[in-house]
Amino acid sequence: MHPSALLAVSLGVAAGLAPTASGYVMPFQRQQDRIEDLNSFAANHGPLRLSPRGIADEPQAVGYNAERRSFSVPLQRRHGDLHPDISKRDPEKTMAWAFRQGERMRHKYNKGLKTDDESEKQRRQTIGLTDVGQDSYYYAQVSLGTPKQNFNIILDTGSADFWVVDSVCGPSDNCDSDLNRYNPSASSSHIGSSADFQVSYGTGAVQGSLAADTASLAGYTVFNLTFAQADRIAQDTIESPASGIMGMGFQSLASSGATPFWQVLAQQGVLKTNAFTFQLARNIDNVDVSSPDVNSVLSPGGVFTLGEIDANQYSGDITYVDIPNNLERTQGLGYWSIPMDGISVNGQKANIGNGPLAAIDTGTTLIGGPQSQVRAVYSLIPGAQSAPGSSGYYLFPCDANLDIELTFGGRAFKMSTVDMNLGPYPYTISRNCLGALFDIDLGGRGVYGVPEWIVGDAFLKNVFSVYDGNGRVGFANLKGSEAQSAAITTGAVPSGTAAQTARPAASTSSVDTDGGGLPVPSLQTGSRGASANGLPTPSASGGVTGGAANLIPGGSGRGGGSSGASSLRAISATSIGLGAAVAAMMAGAAFVL
Repeated sequence: MHPSALLAVSLGVAAGLAPTASGYVMPFQRQQDRIEDLNSFAANHGPLRLSPRGIADEPQAVGYNAERRSFSVPLQRRHGDLHPDISKRDPEKTMAWAFRQGERMRHKYNKGLKTDDESEKQRRQTIGLTDVGQDSYYYAQVSLGTPKQNFNIILDTGSADFWVVDSVCGPSDNCDSDLNRYNPSASSSHIGSSADFQVSYGTGAVQGSLAADTASLAGYTVFNLTFAQADRIAQDTIESPASGIMGMGFQSLASSGATPFWQVLAQQGVLKTNAFTFQLARNIDNVDVSSPDVNSVLSPGGVFTLGEIDANQYSGDITYVDIPNNLERTQGLGYWSIPMDGISVNGQKANIGNGPLAAIDTGTTLIGGPQSQVRAVYSLIPGAQSAPGSSGYYLFPCDANLDIELTFGGRAFKMSTVDMNLGPYPYTISRNCLGALFDIDLGGRGVYGVPEWIVGDAFLKNVFSVYDGNGRVGFANLKGSEAQSAAITTGAVPSGTAAQTARPAASTSSVDTDGGGLPVPSLQTGSRGASANGLPTPSASGGVTGGAANLIPGGSGRGGGSSGASSLRAISATSIGLGAAVAAMMAGAAFVL
């Protein structure tokens, strides 16, 4: 690992959002004899550089279970630099990757018509996800427009806006030529507006304008859904084949003020159950780290289900925890935030205070918390220490046998050591490994409702997670030791299939609005149903088509995955969300990345 000064310069830490550059060394067993070697290593290799990540799109057929009237849609992940054989992990890349996840989290958190047949309009849709990098983030396929344009979109419970890169975004706007872009002129259902959109994060932003068009995910369709066409992005923000982010938080979190896709469906009674669920796959044990294409390997990433809680996807009971005091309805605090009862290591409970709020975030890779509480966790691991030259990251002996549990709703859920251990640092022969828990200060101390912890995929890979639109989060044990997988979709509703939908009347391709805004969701369909700003109200529906659906048990049929040459860099594990939003909320703005 490099000295902290090099890290700070290389990462371009935003003022006020990152911890101090001086590294804290825990009073356990600091390895003073390593410092000279670290300085020599930094001098010989130069400053730390971020390595890109890439994803590739490998569509497969959607499977439909006629008996259950449900889709099976797979998630995929792209493999990165990590491997269960931790001695093969590249320390420099591991820390660069961990720092990138941390910076994304810090900036992120500072701040339909129904059919007559009730059984057809209320159904569960299940899709597969794609796992990218070293379990860095997960995407699903979403379609926009008429005819459908298919995109790989990150599903992020830590944000609420939906944006996709627009066709006008060119190289001068930091959009590579091979990036899959949304083309509004190719969609007969597109409706533009004069409303500007901007999401700030890190040292850059996503800019564009709001629009409305037909969007489909997991077999459901929303007509005239409000989203953002991004015509300019920060450098290295996103690369082909990923094209954007769909926020799965509550409307109160959306900087655009628009109702998220899932909430439109829930409000209009299309869903059988107003909830969605995730199984996130662990694939770091299927990577050949010697492969030159290791950073482009894709793997099945688990399962996303919208509209039903499927008992075939978990075992035992689901433990639910309410979002306290209807915080999801509070402007700027529409996260899936619940009290965390505790964290224990090998049966010993860490002192993390009295039920701190934790935002459950599928768009974040690691786990972040207040410095004092994170230190309390590592103090229970013999030999743990602060990572030399880094601020907020910690090391522990690679051979430590850790039994880590996070407790929610009075129930403890185990976290695999594989997910806690990010690999040796600072050398491949080091006896210490980097931990997945790190310090984060969300800048909301004393502000009620601001989460203190961000619980990301390092934990969520170990559970079946439920996001109930009535304001609660649930966890259950996976059915088997690992997440299941399902077939990857090409678009939300396959081409050439008849969805159970009702289309609004045809609209023009662009509408100038007085206020520049877009309409709020409504049951109004079948006609233009325009609001005061001249834009139509969204309507929702679900659709089913033929084919066989199968949930594949975790660990079955997963090889090394596929590869692709493109990468998605700065979005990485954190996509859009809370930290920057907290500070922005206090200033009257909404930063949601």
